[in-house]
Amino acid sequence: MKKGLSFSLLAVMLLACSFISPQRIYADTGLIPVREAVEALGGSVIWSKEDKALIVTLGRLKWNMAVGSGLSVLNGTDFELGQPAVMSMDHKVRVPVESFRQALKIRMKQDDGQWKPDAEDTSGLGMYWMRLLQRGDYDQARGLMNDALAALFPADALEQYRHNLEDAYGSWTMLTSRSEANDVHRNAVLDYQTPRGKSFRMELRFDPEGKLDDLAVLHSTPDVYLPPAYGDPGRYTEQKMTVGSKSLPLPGILTLPAGSGGKLPAVVLVHGSGPNDQDESSGGGKMFRDIAVGLAQEGVAVLRYSKRTYEYPNRSLFPEFTVQEETIEDALSAVKRLRQDERIDPGRIYVLGHSQGGMLVPTIIQEDLDGSIAGAMLLSAPSGSLEDLMLQQYQGIMKRAVDNHEAAAELERKKAKVDTWQTAVDLLHDDEYSKDNLPAQFPLPSAYWWYDIRRYSGPLIARSQHVPLLILQGENDVQVPPSSLKVWKQALDSRTDVQYKSYPGLNHMYALYDRPSTGEEYRFPSNMPWEVIQDIADWIHLAAK
Repeated sequence: MKKGLSFSLLAVMLLACSFISPQRIYADTGLIPVREAVEALGGSVIWSKEDKALIVTLGRLKWNMAVGSGLSVLNGTDFELGQPAVMSMDHKVRVPVESFRQALKIRMKQDDGQWKPDAEDTSGLGMYWMRLLQRGDYDQARGLMNDALAALFPADALEQYRHNLEDAYGSWTMLTSRSEANDVHRNAVLDYQTPRGKSFRMELRFDPEGKLDDLAVLHSTPDVYLPPAYGDPGRYTEQKMTVGSKSLPLPGILTLPAGSGGKLPAVVLVHGSGPNDQDESSGGGKMFRDIAVGLAQEGVAVLRYSKRTYEYPNRSLFPEFTVQEETIEDALSAVKRLRQDERIDPGRIYVLGHSQGGMLVPTIIQEDLDGSIAGAMLLSAPSGSLEDLMLQQYQGIMKRAVDNHEAAAELERKKAKVDTWQTAVDLLHDDEYSKDNLPAQFPLPSAYWWYDIRRYSGPLIARSQHVPLLILQGENDVQVPPSSLKVWKQALDSRTDVQYKSYPGLNHMYALYDRPSTGEEYRFPSNMPWEVIQDIADWIHLAAK
């Protein structure tokens, strides 16, 4: 009787064990299912039945392992596992979690029965989110967003976002991943390859709580920038500084002269059009970085920061978005931030605007109700309406394409761009339409933005102002023609507190180029010449005397 009871009890115990999840058993022993974890990150796994081995691909990492072996091969090099790979009861190949982390540089954990990257693993979170998007798992993707971003991306909007990526690039496979951090965001920087031969970069920006705060699609281009000869790191220091609004803070850098004493003059750098990082990076140039390290060596502090539309490509935009939110508010916030810094002379704070930023300097001065701005520098500032200038730029691109006998398909593509801009300009010139009565079919994004700024004239605003100006222009500028400088001179001819200078050979990014600029040369390494740095520094120092 006792023997029979023992067998019955054993059978019940075995039956109970059969209902225990294999995932739970192996999670407790520190083993991770390789295929499940790798595919959750967007990688691929191939099983060789004959060799009882896995071939793992994640970006440029290749990892081969065989069941029963403690030795694997990672990118052609032997890699020792913490214990041999095993085939679990659920027919999954598992390896130690720590070995997985060391090999693929991703920290994974089990959450609600799923293997996911740890909340502190920014790069892994970015890969995981992109894979959710690619799979169409929009609910889980939204679950990783904070409330502000999730409000902008209901499931249908996320689906459209995915379709837009696929329309532009096709399917995508990750090449590289890394993480970066500033005072505002932890960024996952992911480069993807597509079957069409194109590549693109995703930057996923996570807030301090580990929630996705915004995301951006960028061109995947190599960083070929080289620091200028005058950029001696021993002669300046850099300090992180946050500017902007409480809801949309922006990461910035304050560059200071090394070993400086006393109150310093300071300059706030204001970006040109489009999303721009704090360096105003463009191909092989980082114009704002050059200005910052150059002026610091001349005894001038410089504050530069990421543009709002760069740091928050989605959250910053709304239907009635204008240059006020894009540029002006944050420039004034930066000025205010400098006034609060004990190292800065509050009576010598200047603003330097490049391109569209220069065009908006008169409005920034107009909005400076406290009179905090002691002077301003305008570099390649458009003198007329932005819409007319943009049309001229695209017409110029078309003319060069015809002159260079480009292929018919390319000519057709560029002609379509010109036609789009011509339609937009015609509508902007039509007084029937306004911010309050937008055309039903405006061919450019952000119609409200364009109607808010149409017919804008920086020179007209600056005529009645009394804040000293230095206006500079490159003579080899294909984007803002040198004739703009003449218009500024004519408009401000009654003012005695404005200085002007133009530079032979300098293009729109203030790089020396020995042929007519087309913009194609921006991809080459370049630096702002020391002459321009010196002219700006001299003007600042002379203004204080």
